[in-house]
Parts: sequence; C-alpha cells; structure tokens
Amino acid sequence: MSHPCRPTFDPVLPARTIERLSARPERLIPKAKGPPGRPTWRESALALSLGCTTAAALALLLNPLVLPLSILLCLGTTAFVLGLVSYRNGTTDDWADLVMHSFWALPLSVVGVLGARVALDQVLGPLGTVLPGDPSLAALYLTAAIAGGGAIMHPGMAARLSAENHDRYVLPEDFGRPSSYATRREEPEAHLFARLQQATDRVEEGRRVLGDSFDATHTLPLLKEEEWRLAKELLRLRTLRRELLQRRKNAVSDQVTQALAPQNEAVTRAHKAISTRVDALAAYGERVHAAVTAHREWEQCQEIADRAGDYADLALNSGQDPVRTDELDSSLLSVQAAHTVREELVQEAVAAGSSLSDALHPRPRGPQQDEDPET
Repeated sequence: MSHPCRPTFDPVLPARTIERLSARPERLIPKAKGPPGRPTWRESALALSLGCTTAAALALLLNPLVLPLSILLCLGTTAFVLGLVSYRNGTTDDWADLVMHSFWALPLSVVGVLGARVALDQVLGPLGTVLPGDPSLAALYLTAAIAGGGAIMHPGMAARLSAENHDRYVLPEDFGRPSSYATRREEPEAHLFARLQQATDRVEEGRRVLGDSFDATHTLPLLKEEEWRLAKELLRLRTLRRELLQRRKNAVSDQVTQALAPQNEAVTRAHKAISTRVDALAAYGERVHAAVTAHREWEQCQEIADRAGDYADLALNSGQDPVRTDELDSSLLSVQAAHTVREELVQEAVAAGSSLSDALHPRPRGPQQDEDPET
C-alpha cells in the first residue's frame, strides 16, 4: 500500500474552503511546524487598515509629515512588490535575493507613487487650497487601507485559510516519510491511512463512472467522516507509539521495560481496533472498484461490438472469406455477459454501502440479545 498522497479535510469545513485549500496543498502547514503564531490574519488586516487610515488623516491635516509619509508609502509599496514576486514566482529564496530584487522594485515603487500623486492632484487639487495637508497622499493611504485589508481577507487567500484552519486538515507529511523510504513496520499508521484514502477515492470514482446506477449520497459523506476521524486517531496513535519506542530504547533495565508493557498493550489494541475499521472501509472500496472495472469492461465490449460490422466489411472487400455470423455474434454475447456482470457487481456495491453504516457503528446488544434464544 502506498503512502498517503493527498490532504484530508474535516468534512465540516465549507466545500468552497476545501476546494481552495486542495488547489494549493503547498500552502498547508504540517503538524510538525506547530500552529501558526500570532498575529492572526484578521488582526493583521485590522492593523494594516488602522495604520493606513491614521497615516491618511495625518497626511491630510499635518503638512510637515507629507514628506516622511511619502517615503513610508514608497517603502511599503516596495515591500508589497517584493512579497508579490516571492509569492508568485518563488524567486526570492533568501535575503540576498530580496536585496537584489529591491534594486528594481524600489525605483518602480517610487515612480508609481509619484505618478499616482500627480494624477490625483488633477482631481483633488481644489482640496489642497482648503486643507493644510496633501489630499492626494491621503487618498493613496486610504486606498492602501481598503485594498490591503481586502487582499488579506480575500476568500481565496490560501495562506490565510490554511493558517486559520490549521487543526482542520491532515497532511501526508504528518505521517512521516514516503513509503519508498518507510516500510509498513516503520510507519504502520501511514499505510493504514493510505488504505482509507484509497477507499474514499474509489467511491468517488464509482460515483463519477457508474452514474445514477450507483448512489453514494449516503456512503461517501460517511467515508469522509471516517477518514477524518481515523486520521486524527492515527496521528495520536503514531505520536504515542513513537514515544513508547523511544522509552523502550532508553530503558536502563528490564524493570523499566516491564513497566512499559501496559502502554505497549494499549497501543497494540488501538492499532488492531483501527485496522478492523479500516478493513471494513477498504472492503467496501474494493467492491466499488470491482463494479467500476466491470462497467469499463462493458463499455469496451460495447465499443468492440459497435465496430464489428466495419471489420466484417473490411474482410469482405479485401477478398477474404466472409466473417461467419457466429463470430460476429460472439461480440454481442460478450457485451451481454459484461453487462450482466456489471449489473451484479453494482448491486453488490450498493448493498454493501447500505450495510456500511451498521458495520462502522454497530448497535450495542441488550442483555436479552446476548442470551441463547433456545434457553
């Protein structure tokens, strides 16, 4: 079984948020890095808006501050340009790259700010005779306050969404090394979670391929809920298992090793319980995969049967012996057989999905149910 290959998200998250985060997995934060530090994105947007609004008021009311505020705006624009280049192209890997890019970003920002002020002076010129400050500079700061705060809180801001929902997704990196470097024994949780993801992916594929004949409106949300819940359990199990291995490795005596026996037993039982639930999901995924394979087999046989007449005409026109009727009919029989198998496997997959909820959430048996009915 391969290593987990995609993030798993809390199904409670809005679908649009999951779609945006799935499109930018490189922006997601692994658990090893810890939760994002402060300030939060909302606090950053509020601080930027308040700072720029204050600067706009100062530029409008205090003429001596126009020059330093203009310099500050040019430096802020330069920082924005450098951040945009780093975010879009990934060309600024260290501080040396930032310094090199600043040689063209700073002049460009100065020209842009001065050009915008000249253009605004043509519109806001009359206000300059009434107010002591510079209305065009104040307008630029107000624009920066609105645009900057809106950009930070933009719904599609993947970095902000990944930070705000740090505890609502699990990454493949959270389960350690890839399977090409880690065996099932070294990273058992990674392999169990890969089976979970495979089961969900197979049901997603079945919904796309089988269409209306396979209704996954109930089983697919159930699979996603189980994938998310078991992902958190597997991460916790992995942490405790690795701590236990380290304690056993550092044990200075047999007495210490024996003291770890109850913890080792708890880890073993938890792994067995999760494996049982994973087996139920994987078995359902295999049934759906078999139905998908049968469906594609039927489609391919249908394509062969549709082209049988063309191949018969080719043989007749080439002067060869005509193709016998029973040979042409064999393709139709293959289509019928493939369709029958397809229908049977789809029905089996649907029946398995109906009982999946009971298999994952068995009802507790009452005292009367535990007794032998013959007694």
